[in-house]
Amino acid sequence: MTVDDAVAGIAATITAKGLKCHPVRDDAGYPGGIKISDARMKYLEERVIERGPFRGERDYAILPAPRPAPEPEPEPARPGRVPQAVLNHPALTGIPARDMTALAAALEAPFEARLQLQYRTRHGRRTRAARSGDPHGNRRLDVTGHLLALRLRDHLDLPVKAAGALLGIDPGTVSHATALAGELLAAARITLPDAPLPGKLPRTPDELPAYAAAAGIPLTLPENGQAMPDHFRTRRNRVTPDTPETAD
Repeated sequence: MTVDDAVAGIAATITAKGLKCHPVRDDAGYPGGIKISDARMKYLEERVIERGPFRGERDYAILPAPRPAPEPEPEPARPGRVPQAVLNHPALTGIPARDMTALAAALEAPFEARLQLQYRTRHGRRTRAARSGDPHGNRRLDVTGHLLALRLRDHLDLPVKAAGALLGIDPGTVSHATALAGELLAAARITLPDAPLPGKLPRTPDELPAYAAAAGIPLTLPENGQAMPDHFRTRRNRVTPDTPETAD
């Protein structure tokens, strides 16, 4: 069948309702081998092409005007603090997650006793226990939060402002939390094992999520009014390896 035969056959077609087609042969030349980029094809599919419900690869229409561009998806609101399940990772604490959970359970009773003693010392007999989930309660961190504050400081060498931004507390509370966690560990005669230091400690707020992502941790810096320092100054004395000029 020639092209002219095909055109004639289409022209002779009449639908049951009397619709006639008037095909025209197009003899214009069209270059071959032209490739459409994925981005352009995505634009055409989303805004220009309207495919039919049946055999859409063949039954489609080209819209006279592109559809309006879709509204951008709103960015998800950042949490006020990083969830404990995210922070409780050996890359951030130097301790396996299950060991941290077990350690928190072992220190829960002395932790509660210490809090009650502090409260009675300051305010007399305690009449209502502050709930850890109550944003207006007297306690903002549970025992796990105290341990996380300690390990973020010790393992990653984060300054108090950085640890406070992650935990949603002010730097002074971070200092009190790390001190209390250390006292509880000492009273229980628990010595945490030394964990190997990370190959490269994160030293800026931008490096912290990247360091976590490299370990498979979905860490998003929270937005809670606690400002991250621009640079994390180290407290550790790094030992410089001996070189031929300094070796004995």
